Amino acid sequence: MESKLFQENDSWEDVGGNSNDLSFSLNKNAKSKKNKKRKRKHEEMLDDSEAGKWVRAPKYYGLEESDGPEESPTKSKKRRERKRKKEALEREKEKEVIPEKRKKKQHIVETEKKENNEEEESRPLSYEEKLRESLKGSRFRYINEQLYSNPSAEAMKIFDEDESAFTAYHEGYRHQVSQWPMNPLDRLIKQINKMPKNYVIVDMGCGDARLEKSVLQKVYSIDLVSNVEGVIKADMSKVPIESNSINVVTYCLSLMGTNLKDFFIEANRILKMNGLIKIAEVSSRFDKVGVFVDFVQKCGFELINKDINDKLFFFFTFKKTHDVNSFNKKVPNFSLKPCLYKKR
Repeated sequence: MESKLFQENDSWEDVGGNSNDLSFSLNKNAKSKKNKKRKRKHEEMLDDSEAGKWVRAPKYYGLEESDGPEESPTKSKKRRERKRKKEALEREKEKEVIPEKRKKKQHIVETEKKENNEEEESRPLSYEEKLRESLKGSRFRYINEQLYSNPSAEAMKIFDEDESAFTAYHEGYRHQVSQWPMNPLDRLIKQINKMPKNYVIVDMGCGDARLEKSVLQKVYSIDLVSNVEGVIKADMSKVPIESNSINVVTYCLSLMGTNLKDFFIEANRILKMNGLIKIAEVSSRFDKVGVFVDFVQKCGFELINKDINDKLFFFFTFKKTHDVNSFNKKVPNFSLKPCLYKKR
């Protein structure tokens, strides 16, 4: 009998299995070893890392990235529509917000400008500036005194000979107005704006013609010098306006000169019957209000309203009742007290 190098072992005998079972077992063991090796490598990486040091994230095998479920055309269209509406709404909000931002910015700019002007005004004047201001004030007071103490023809002659005198006077006048608690012209403007829009107004002694710029009615602006576009150069006692053609004549701090009789008779000429005279004057110019009212009524007018409650200014409204010409001997010469300003 032949000898065997190896003896058969009963455990090798077929016990009902097959070769596929053996292959599956071997593959399973191989995969298990491979996974253990990866796990061990990952643990070594974690052990070698330092706190706060960047560490590469482990890669998980066997998982594929997914873009998610495919979106249907209907849902995609609705999503685009929602996005379009949202963008449109944001644009509308921007349209509303931008003007507000501009207004806010403009307000800030104006506030800063005002503060700068106030700071400039509060800045102490140098000796040279004080001297210049004093000279301006002295010239203004001198011209002002001449206007009150002479007839209107003489005042016109002063400005014809030296037009810079008119500028100097109005610079000083604006300085005085800025110190008043109110400007009487504002009240006249408010009253005229309530009148019919087809009225025709004459502003006697208009200055910078602010009344014309502030009302809707047609306004003829009259003054001794035409230094503003649209102003008619004329003596208030003789204006180039047709008779019986005007609805309202205004005198706002302009009853200067010693010939007020000529002013009111000229107003009577150009006013229509029942036309109005509106007067605003400094209260200190009146000794007796009744004497002034009586004088104006002799010029062909009737007192409609007077307001003498304000401490600084008196206001009068007269209505034309009949024609009066310069040859009427019943009308006396008349003048108000001069308005003299204190030294600045």
